Amino acid sequence: MLIEGEPRTDWRDLQQRVASILQESGFVVEVARPLKTARGTVEIDVYAKDPKTTPPAIYLCECKRWASNVPQAEVQTFRTIMADSGAHFGLFISARGFQKGAYNVIQHTNIHLLNWKQFQELFLERWCKRYWIPTCRSVAHSLIDYVEPVNSDAAARANRGEHLPPAEAVGLFALHMWGGIFVGLPELILGQSVPVASLIVEHRDKYRRYLPQPIANAQSLRNLLETIILFARNWQNDRKKSR
Repeated sequence: MLIEGEPRTDWRDLQQRVASILQESGFVVEVARPLKTARGTVEIDVYAKDPKTTPPAIYLCECKRWASNVPQAEVQTFRTIMADSGAHFGLFISARGFQKGAYNVIQHTNIHLLNWKQFQELFLERWCKRYWIPTCRSVAHSLIDYVEPVNSDAAARANRGEHLPPAEAVGLFALHMWGGIFVGLPELILGQSVPVASLIVEHRDKYRRYLPQPIANAQSLRNLLETIILFARNWQNDRKKSR
């Protein structure tokens, strides 16, 4: 499961989605930033700075939502901008793809030619850890408390294969993750990175038959998070009204 579905046909939508994913991954981001280079001023679709590196790494992103593959000449222009700007990494994102010759242009450079899927895969784990996990934590804590073993026998009933109401299923889904990857224990104990995105899907699928349809059928990680947020907020509001 990827972060998002396909962008709309407007190139500005692709540009904004790239910017949002990078920002949610912890980058400092500017859209349509004027940039001074050795040959003059150019406008960069997405300018991103990674504060987690020392010194901070600069990413320049070019976004194309064309109906055809991006030609070699466009990539050559981007290569020139990269060389003149002193940026550390260049990401050329094309929703369609690139002509064969474009790949020859980037040999021995720090430029990456990416389609929409490849761009998402590049930042998938970082996005999950920096954005998906903290956001889910902040909205699902009440549901987790609701199914904690000290407050509920929901986990025992789930282990016996008994039916679960939607609120208990969502709570157990979040609780299952919270006990492991959400507090970083596997990384501390095993000394290795854990594939967070696949674990999110794995835990969702464990309770899928009990979950509300929008959560069970979410096709992207962003959509999954949005449906959890909506369910949690509605559930909390309903509980307040019933008191």
